[in-house]
Amino acid sequence: MQPTRPQNIVIIGAGIAGIACALAISRELSPFVPDLKITVYERHDVLSTSGGAINLTPVAQRHLALLGVLDELDRMGPEGGADVDAIELFSMRSGRTIGSINFTDNQGKGFGGYKGRRVMRIALSVAMLTVAERTRNVEIVFGKKVIDGEEFEDRAVVRFKDGTVAEGDLIIGCDGVHSAVRTRFVDVDRPAEYTGLSFLQTTIDSDTLSSTPHFRASSLNISRHGSMLASYCDRGCEQIFAAAIVQFNREGLGRYRLEPGQDWATQNRIRCALREEVRDRFRKCAIPCLKEIIESKADWMLYPVYQVPPGGRWYLNRVVLLGDAAHAMPPRDESAAYALDDAILFSRILANYRSEPLTEVFDAYETLRRDTINHAFKESRRMWEKNRDMGLLEGRLKEWMMTYHLKSNENAREAAWAFDATKISLPTPAPSEDLVSLNSFLRDRTL
Repeated sequence: MQPTRPQNIVIIGAGIAGIACALAISRELSPFVPDLKITVYERHDVLSTSGGAINLTPVAQRHLALLGVLDELDRMGPEGGADVDAIELFSMRSGRTIGSINFTDNQGKGFGGYKGRRVMRIALSVAMLTVAERTRNVEIVFGKKVIDGEEFEDRAVVRFKDGTVAEGDLIIGCDGVHSAVRTRFVDVDRPAEYTGLSFLQTTIDSDTLSSTPHFRASSLNISRHGSMLASYCDRGCEQIFAAAIVQFNREGLGRYRLEPGQDWATQNRIRCALREEVRDRFRKCAIPCLKEIIESKADWMLYPVYQVPPGGRWYLNRVVLLGDAAHAMPPRDESAAYALDDAILFSRILANYRSEPLTEVFDAYETLRRDTINHAFKESRRMWEKNRDMGLLEGRLKEWMMTYHLKSNENAREAAWAFDATKISLPTPAPSEDLVSLNSFLRDRTL
């Protein structure tokens, strides 16, 4: 059977990866498929507000600019995020400066014209959704929770909890670390695993603090009981986002989880317990600004950190996983960039292989991406291990080694900030042994 160009594409998940994938595919494939239809299905009834603030590296900003999202963020004014030249690192024990992760070169210029940005996830989601709604061949449908799926020779089907189904020539799972497309369809034996680490996060009005913040835009503050991020998340510097990265036993997760439907007394007990958890870990902090945040009555939320074990399957015949659905790793500054990389690279390959079987598209994508992701996973896991509880001497060694680690990896970081998914050389489609595939290969090359 002659391969057909994907015309009806179904994307599961309206997070960063899902909407970016829809925008990128529309951009790359529309010139070749005039009747292209892309439908994004999201399990929540509205955009999720969870997740706090995320860091956008120069790579992430470059890719968002390509998709038209960065302009939309800028139009949001102060809520569009705070510019970040560097993430400054400090010792919570002594208050001394350890070093910095820079998003500018020696002349203070961004990489490829872009620096860093700290933005609330909901603001980024709204900006992406706004651009998607303006894209003529993209539709977003909410309230669709996947329960299973099935492949046929000419299409794939996903079934939703409300009894409806969606059919497509191509189905792309972008539904995150707990992906239903992965666990109920593509790779049922690869559920997400708890890392043993969690975020405790909150936002606080900066004008409620009597101490001047010790950072210019964003900071990571190191201790032997975990680390605490403190960063402005709006352009007016009116709000500070704080997130403690700490070791947390699985058995204790249930006692600290705020859930819909809980009575006021239960929620109040959990909030008080989380405040005390933060104070117990960081009460000896030597940085006045952080000390105030730690001792405040801020409402902290617990977010367990999960990962998807590497080495699993990413695709079937008409279904593929992208982003965290395929390779969730402990979060790092590049997390958003990886999702955007996936979307742009996959879309370019899909357009380049538009007359080839989808399995060739998937093979080419995996060949291009698998080694990079495996390396990033190892680096992320190694970095997160440093946030586990440590003894006094081990904690001092962690501080001392951090300065060396930052310096020794400076060139690699700068190379990473210069990455551009639109300029990466793609694998070339090879002629198929099947005569029809060979003819389509030669025809497209002539065109």
